[in-house]
Order: sequence, then structure tokens, then C-alpha cells
Amino acid sequence: MINIILADDHHIIRSSLKALIEKHEGINVVAEVPDGSAVLELLEKGIKADIILSDLVMPRLDGIALAHTINARGYNTKVVVLSIVEDEKYASNAFISGAFAYLSKDIEEDELLFCIKHVMKGKRYLSSNLCISILERFNMQLNILSRKINTEISFTDREINVLKLIADGLTNQEIADKLYLSRRTVESQREALISKSGTKNSASLVRFAMRNGYVD
Repeated sequence: MINIILADDHHIIRSSLKALIEKHEGINVVAEVPDGSAVLELLEKGIKADIILSDLVMPRLDGIALAHTINARGYNTKVVVLSIVEDEKYASNAFISGAFAYLSKDIEEDELLFCIKHVMKGKRYLSSNLCISILERFNMQLNILSRKINTEISFTDREINVLKLIADGLTNQEIADKLYLSRRTVESQREALISKSGTKNSASLVRFAMRNGYVD
């Protein structure tokens, strides 16, 4: 049996969550309280709970502060924070404070149940909507960074020619013969390309060139 304490300052939300949770076999709501301080009072009285399903924003003691306090006092119960705020900053603060999960209040029933079972295994969970939002923002930042790199780096025609041949796997001597240059010149061009692109070696230089469209 999974025993849960519900902490939310809105009675309607607590009632709705209790009705939703308790219709599933093996899950029981042992108490409902309006804030984090009330949760601590229950734990101090010896009430046992596997999971505390807590709102983020509550009077007296909010969800993040509750997670921190429970973690600091060594209680063997796991905090799952529920919030209407889909912001990675709050999610990050919750996890740093010791919470095991951060969920959006508009999640589907199946995801809530999955999260509860996931947390019971000692694992952490982040709302799927927030995960997707973070990935989308991260991808956008990578694209912006890539465009910025492309506009800031100015390769000469000779460097581009050398870069394409490096990507083809040619040695310095083979490149020198193909472009009618000295081997020393090719070596200098290779070093200049690595320096300009901020890469570490020829392999990472080729990856950079392919990722940023310098070679096919």
C-alpha cells in the first residue's frame, strides 16, 4: 500500500486529488492538510506516509521549503511537488531541496500514477510537459549559438578547401599534393582551422564542419 499525504491550501483541489488517487487499488490518502507546516506536525506525531503530494505555493511553508525541511530532518518520505508554474527554475529548486518529482497540475491521470510508482522506486521524475519545454528551449539556444559561430568565424577560401579535404580523410601530405602547397603550409592551415573553430583536434573539427554546414 502506498500511503500519501495531500498538502494544498485549496480544499477543492485536495478533494479532487483524493478522489482521483484512491480509486486506484494500492494507494491510500492518510491525511489532507492546507500547508507544509501541517505536514510536519503530522510527521512529528508519528503519521507515516510514503509520499507527500504538495502544492508549490502554500501559506506558512511552501512545497520547496517543505521538501528541504523533510530532507534535513531525515524523514523517510518523498515529496512530489505539484504546481501550475511550469518553470524550470522552480523545478530545479525543488530537486535541489530534496523533492523527488515536480509535476504540472494539468498532467493526465496516467502520468500522475506513473510518477507516484516511479518515485516509490526511489527515482526522480519531471513533468513531461516541462521536459519538452526545456528541450525545445535548449534546441533553440543551440541553433542560436550555431548561427552565432557561423557569423563570427571567417574562413579563407584556402582554409575551406583544406577543411573539405580533411573531412575527406586526406593526410597533410595528400592535401599538400592536391592543392600544390607545402606540407608545412597545410599543417599551419589545419592548426588555424582548429584554433578558429574552437575544437580540440581534427576529428572534432570535422564534426564541427559537418554540423555547421561547411562540408556535406
